[in-house]
Amino acid sequence: MCGSSIVTTNLVANKLEAEAKRRKMPIQTKCGKIGDMDALILEHKPDLVVATAVAKEPQGIKIFSGVPMISTIGEEKQYDQIFGHIRELNLEIN
Repeated sequence: MCGSSIVTTNLVANKLEAEAKRRKMPIQTKCGKIGDMDALILEHKPDLVVATAVAKEPQGIKIFSGVPMISTIGEEKQYDQIFGHIRELNLEIN
């Protein structure tokens, strides 16, 4: 999710997909704007949201900042947190 431009959202989605492939973890990404977040969550029912702008955390869905993927400062740590959360969700399902 981004504030207004879809460019940063696509950048972060591409980087997440590449990192998921590197970690051998299947993921699906959907891009959108913060203003459309509630509707997109209802439509796609995501396990988590990665936002490049300030976003309120919807009930039951964890939001991670996508800013480290843009700035590269703290990027690896943020990947560890995101993919750690995905791993935890997969353990709950299985």
